[in-house]
Amino acid sequence: IKPIATILDNIVKTHIKDPMLLLEFNNVTSVISDPFKFCNSEYLLNKWLIENNFSTNIQQFIINNEIGITRRSGDVVYDEQITKGILLPLQFQFRRYFEHDDNLLKTLNKINELNKPNNVLSHLIQGKLWKQKILNFKNKTVIPFFLYIDDVEINNPLGSHATIQMISAIYYSFPVLENSSKLSNIFLAGLLKSKDVKDFGNDVCFNQLIDEIIFLEQEGLSISTSKGNIHVHFILAIILGDNLGINSFLEFSKSFSANHFCRFCKVHKNESHNMSIENFELLRNTNNFNTDIIIDNFSLTGVYKESLLNKIPSFHVTSNYFVDVMHDMFEGVCHYDLCNVIKYYTEYLKLFSLETLNRRKSNFEYGTIEVGNISPPIKKKHLDKFHLKMSAREMMSFVFFFPIIIGDLIPENDEIWTFVLVLVQIIDLLLSFKFTEEKITLLQQLIKQHNTNYVLFFGDNLKPKHHLLIHYPSIIKYSGPPRHYWCFRFEAKHKELKLYAHATTSRKHITLTLAKKFQLKFAYSLIQQPIPTIALKEKDIVLSQYSDFICNSLNILDSQFTSYREIDYKGTS
Repeated sequence: IKPIATILDNIVKTHIKDPMLLLEFNNVTSVISDPFKFCNSEYLLNKWLIENNFSTNIQQFIINNEIGITRRSGDVVYDEQITKGILLPLQFQFRRYFEHDDNLLKTLNKINELNKPNNVLSHLIQGKLWKQKILNFKNKTVIPFFLYIDDVEINNPLGSHATIQMISAIYYSFPVLENSSKLSNIFLAGLLKSKDVKDFGNDVCFNQLIDEIIFLEQEGLSISTSKGNIHVHFILAIILGDNLGINSFLEFSKSFSANHFCRFCKVHKNESHNMSIENFELLRNTNNFNTDIIIDNFSLTGVYKESLLNKIPSFHVTSNYFVDVMHDMFEGVCHYDLCNVIKYYTEYLKLFSLETLNRRKSNFEYGTIEVGNISPPIKKKHLDKFHLKMSAREMMSFVFFFPIIIGDLIPENDEIWTFVLVLVQIIDLLLSFKFTEEKITLLQQLIKQHNTNYVLFFGDNLKPKHHLLIHYPSIIKYSGPPRHYWCFRFEAKHKELKLYAHATTSRKHITLTLAKKFQLKFAYSLIQQPIPTIALKEKDIVLSQYSDFICNSLNILDSQFTSYREIDYKGTS
């Protein structure tokens, strides 16, 4: 562009002598020749983004400040060591996201649709938990959000620096968005070193985040829309994560061999080994939690200490009604169940060999969608360890196809086979988009049957993830279908963080580096023009060979519809 602008400038100077016109033209050519002059450095880019309300400053907060041994230019010296965490500007991001493309009005319309009376439970806001949370917000606009916390390894997990730079990533999402599971609708809230959380504790590391959440709930934000300003209060609905991450964050047991490992009830581990139905008298609540804090004995209560999260007015750790099908079923229960079943058929009854199962499994016709989720061959060492070498998504595919793959080899009225079918039925119910009271009751009965028969058939104790299964029916009543808050999409979000980390050779202030990357991505999403749901182009209009069929079937004239050879749906042709 610059050479063309120079040639054009020379031509104009030979034909125009008016100094005022030349000055105006020079201003134009200077912009054309260097269109990115306003953002050709990191400082100028950030300045431009902030001035145009696309970004704001990231908050760094001090976790610990002490004098310790460190290295300076190769020498070992005593120097100041400042440990910092990163918190992204949540108030800014919440406000700008809902102002962009009138997202707030779209969200409120969806909430109104979900609040219409019906006997079907299809969303969090129709559950008992959300109805309890909004009791103090009558006649106010309230929107729920999820918080997800998990540790992610940014280095080679098998390398010499594994775990050294492990990061605790905190994301948030809004379950009432139209496409809430899209990765572009899952946002980064903060980053900390996992080691810092372990060394200094939750109170110091997450205090700033909790203060932000309290502000968003109590004070709220004024959101500008096409229909004027609307004041919105944002309430933390539930906190998501794997079982270890959630228990650690909520100050419950970090060990699942502890006497009281469950975050939902106070059952002793010995009793949980044969427990097939939820005991309501043992459920945790604010009263017995406060008693446990006074007792201050982890082995007797399963509670380490008072949680910082209880500072949030609408939240209490005993009412974080969240379970994860991904970790509990596809990385837990399914492994124990299927390993026992396969060992029973291949080693005890010897109806078929492991080689036969693997051959059938590899040659099975999975279809165009599931063909990408085929797991590797099953080995005996995996069966002996009761953990198959499969990802959660691969296990999800395998457990559904397993009855079809070997079903013809199983004799009729086989009780172990009935056990397998009950497991598949439980998973099928858990993946439902909608629940009724009858469906939840059926799920409770199947879980009771499943847990009872697991102990009876295999002579094995129920594992902690089997125990969590008995709480699913109650939690569905509170928080809605579990597929709407499973961890699959949040785990996928880690891929972006790892991609940015792998593109950066330095690990100094890595949390700040990664946070800036996510901040730029958020700014880009605001700059981007909204993509229409359906985009039609005049050049794609065609005469359809099915015009007569359409007219006769719908009883319309051919002038009442248009045929296209191609349409764009949400940006995809």
